[in-house]
Amino acid sequence: MCTSLGAQAASGIHASVPRSGGIWDMQTAEAQVLAAGEAATALQFDGIDDYALVRDFQGLPHTEITVCGWVNVHKHKTYSRIMSHEWVNWGWNFYVDGNGVIRFGIGQDNHDFAAGKIIFRGRWHHVAGTFNGSALQVYVDGVPGSRTFVEGKGLDHDGFLSIGGAEWDPFWGELDELQIWDRALPQERIFSLMEQRPTGNEDGLVGYWRMDEGQGLVLRDMTKLGNHAQLGRGRRSPKWVPSGAPLSIPCVPVNQSLTVKLHGKADGGSTPMPFLTSLPSDGILHQQLANGSFSAIASVPTQVMHPAQQVLFRAPEALQRDGHALESACTSFTFRVHDGRYASDGEATVWLDVVSNRSLCGARHLAASSCWQERTRIKYVVPHRRPKVSIIVPLYNQPDVLGETIDSIIAQTFRDWEVIIVNDGSTDNSHQVASGLVARYSKQGYRMRLMLKKNGGLADARNFGIRFARAEWILPLDSDDIIQPTFLEKAFAALDAGAGANLAIADLKGFGRDFKWVLPEYDATDLRYTNMFHCSAVIHKSVWDAVPGGYPTTTLFGYEDWAFWIAAERRVGLRPATIREFLFLYRIREESMHQTLLKNQEFSLASVRMLYPTMYPVELLINCHDKFLVNPPEKVVQTVEEKAHKFPAAAVPRLMRGLIREGMGFSVHHGRFWDEALQDYRDAAERTSFEDWQPRWREALLLQRMGRYAEGNATMISLFRQFSGLDLAYESLHITSMQRVPRGPVYSDPNMWE
Repeated sequence: MCTSLGAQAASGIHASVPRSGGIWDMQTAEAQVLAAGEAATALQFDGIDDYALVRDFQGLPHTEITVCGWVNVHKHKTYSRIMSHEWVNWGWNFYVDGNGVIRFGIGQDNHDFAAGKIIFRGRWHHVAGTFNGSALQVYVDGVPGSRTFVEGKGLDHDGFLSIGGAEWDPFWGELDELQIWDRALPQERIFSLMEQRPTGNEDGLVGYWRMDEGQGLVLRDMTKLGNHAQLGRGRRSPKWVPSGAPLSIPCVPVNQSLTVKLHGKADGGSTPMPFLTSLPSDGILHQQLANGSFSAIASVPTQVMHPAQQVLFRAPEALQRDGHALESACTSFTFRVHDGRYASDGEATVWLDVVSNRSLCGARHLAASSCWQERTRIKYVVPHRRPKVSIIVPLYNQPDVLGETIDSIIAQTFRDWEVIIVNDGSTDNSHQVASGLVARYSKQGYRMRLMLKKNGGLADARNFGIRFARAEWILPLDSDDIIQPTFLEKAFAALDAGAGANLAIADLKGFGRDFKWVLPEYDATDLRYTNMFHCSAVIHKSVWDAVPGGYPTTTLFGYEDWAFWIAAERRVGLRPATIREFLFLYRIREESMHQTLLKNQEFSLASVRMLYPTMYPVELLINCHDKFLVNPPEKVVQTVEEKAHKFPAAAVPRLMRGLIREGMGFSVHHGRFWDEALQDYRDAAERTSFEDWQPRWREALLLQRMGRYAEGNATMISLFRQFSGLDLAYESLHITSMQRVPRGPVYSDPNMWE
């Protein structure tokens, strides 16, 4: 005779806690070998043709509905139906798609559906789908997905209910604790169903299958409606298996006690006794002796002496880690059972949530330190505390100066930071140098990471690093610049002092060449014409979040900062706290990006202004176009081509390249360049917003130049109707532009060229 865990429903172990008054509720802590709670068994579906069917469901919801239960997916398939009703007509379908996303749909072919987050294979998840008459929503482990609004939809409420899908999108995995309610349950009620099993008598519960039968071909409905399901026969019958669904974890406030009953049953029918194999890390287990006294358990293995197979758990007086108080903690212990001759092969784990205050029991699933992660058996690494500021250091082929930049961060008097170095596809030994710095300082306890990406330029590298930033505040710091030791300390002091400030910035001092920049008083109306900030300010991450795409990646030779400030001012408004000290040191070298910018500044300015067509006068933007039309330097041509290649979804590089090609076609009298320019303008028009008139304007002018007057005039007239002022700009082109263009109204006469 042997004693086993989980071989059958009757030969396993689990733990339970009593209700007040001493009546055993059988709500238990999770045992990983068998189910937590009373969930002795679940149904396993083979993903081929297994099914369970309620042929004539009584009380099907017709206006609102909630379907929920515990699922353990073995393999993600295109469709894996959990439960459905008349899904090909106007019923509903609750299923997992091929990417592991839970979906809930109503209506013919499920054209309207809501989706929740991904669930993981081989792990138990609680899933729910709701419809309140106007919107669908899906919950995974209590977390809601986005809503999908559905107009004028009702629910078919006659016919059968399918569980597991049969040959139509069969489910592959295990199902347990399935429920149907005739109302859309709120999130807090869904949470409570994860913590507490219903009895079957609750108002609104129209179908509840505990799946604890363990044998047979009938799945009993626990509600009074009696919607029992018939399992498939023969090879089409799902299998009864021990359940791992974690249905309940006891919650114990500090300095309080809880009785835990440990269950076991031997194959031969004798009553085996449990023995402890590990002790909890928080709290103490006690033996309950025959005379009513208690004795602390100090070592394992230890036989449980109480005839009712129970122990007393006493929570600690306080919760602390490394001297810090905690609101909650997850603790556990393990046990086996034996019958005097044989012991069980596996262990069961009892989980307990310890909380600093009883009121936290209802919200403990939100705490990173609770047993919630163990319920779904997914491990997340969560830092104890986020850093205050994430310092983003883009790196491209600057191994010789990176160390100075990092040393200036290490020297900060303000220490609550993390560093993210982004290697932007360096072609020298920059990555090795950065890796060595990260290894050295990480060993000393500094939070520092190195990330590698394909080369995309300074702005692209900044955006890449910011996406991985954990802090509330961001500091972009180029890999050749330096901040003075008190910069961060004074930046956050200035932010605290400046009510509502969303960025802090200090005056700039150059090194490598003597240069100083005392920042001007900020004036939002002048920002589009005067750059008022340098590249390294401490900014609130919400400012970056508000700018689509973050730092613009298509400006030429720099000014990505200025372009970002313009967009941020337009989106959320800038409220700077300025530090009147030279705390930012800007390196100036002959080969630096700054020097390249100065040599090509007119093209850099043009690339910024062309990003914002509604913020600048038409005449100024036409002047920007002219710069690319008339023999731009080879460095400009090369850089524009690189931008168009690296950022294929961006409009401005194609607009600039079209201008260059249009100018080349005019200078060499070769139609191929004009054809290519026309395609660039059309590509740019597809990629930009409706408020950007520039690509279509260029297309219309080029069509006229090519002699295709009907097409060009039609496009131009359409623009005149959409944008006020363009007609006047067109009529004055012979004054405002160096281009050879038609004069006056929109003409179709090829002789009307200047």
